[in-house]
Amino acid sequence: MTQPDTIARQGASLLASGAPLLAGAGVLWGGAGAAGRMVAASGQLSSLEVAAGRALIGGVALVLAAWLLRRPWLRGRRAVRHVVAMALLTIAYQTTYFAAVAAGSLSIATLVALGSAPVFVTIVHAVQRRRLEARSVAILALALVGLGLLVGRPEGGEGVWTVVGLALGSGVAFAAITLINADAVPGSDHITGTGVAFVLAGAVMVVVLLIAPGPSIQWSGPLVGWLVVLGLLCTAAPYGLYFTGLLRASAPVAALFALLEPVTSTLIAVAAFGERLGVLGWVGGALLLGAVVASSWTPKAAS
Repeated sequence: MTQPDTIARQGASLLASGAPLLAGAGVLWGGAGAAGRMVAASGQLSSLEVAAGRALIGGVALVLAAWLLRRPWLRGRRAVRHVVAMALLTIAYQTTYFAAVAAGSLSIATLVALGSAPVFVTIVHAVQRRRLEARSVAILALALVGLGLLVGRPEGGEGVWTVVGLALGSGVAFAAITLINADAVPGSDHITGTGVAFVLAGAVMVVVLLIAPGPSIQWSGPLVGWLVVLGLLCTAAPYGLYFTGLLRASAPVAALFALLEPVTSTLIAVAAFGERLGVLGWVGGALLLGAVVASSWTPKAAS
C-alpha cells in the first residue's frame, strides 16, 4: 500500500471516529465568552441581554437545522418537561456565565464554570450511590486546589471572588444540564430539543428585559456582526457538530475534546484581551482541567 493510500485511510478513519467534529465544537464553543464580551462592548448590553441574544439566534438556527434535516419533533409530556427544564437551566447558565465574564476575567470565568461542572456531576453521582469513593475525593481535592490557585494568585485582586462566585453558579447550572441529558428522553431529539429550549429561554429573558428595561441598545454594524458570531458560530454550529460527533465517538473521547473549550477561551483571553494568569494561575487551571479529565473518565467508559 502506498503512502498516499495509507494517509487517505487514516484520514477516513479519523473522520469516522467523530474526533474532528468534536474538536471543532470545542474550539467554537471556546470563542463564546470573547464574542459575548464584544457584543456587550459594541452595544453597551447587559449580561442578560447578551444571553438572550445568544439563546434566540442559536435556538432559531438549531430549530431551522432540525427542520431541514427532518429531525423528529417533540412528542409527549416528558419531552416538553425536559425542554422546559433545559430552558430554565440555560437561563441560569448563560446569565451567570456572561455576568462572570463581564465582572473581569474571561479566562477565570471559563475555567471555573466549565471546570467545576464535571466535578459537580461526580459529586452528585457519589451522593446518588451513597458512597463517596476515594477516586471522587481525589477529584474533588484536585479541583479545589486548582480553584484555590486560580483565586489566590497575586494577579487576581479582590474582584476575582465575584468572577469565581458567578462562574461556580454557572458550573452548577451546566452540571444540571449534563445530568438531565445523560440519558435519552423519549420523544425528544437532541438538536430539536436544544433549539426549542434555547428559543424558550431567550423569549423568557426578553420578557424580563421588557418588564424592567435598561438603557436603550446602541445598534451598529459591529454589534450585529458579533451577535451573528455568538449565535451562529459559537452556539448553533458547535452544538450541531457536537451531537453529530457524539454519535461516532466514545464518551472519554468526547470528554477530552470538550476540554478544548476552556483552553481556547483562555488562549483568546490572553492573546486578545491581555489577561495574565501568572505561573500559579496556569498551574491552577491545569489542575482544574485534570480534575475534568478524571471525572469524565469513568471506569465504565474506560472499559
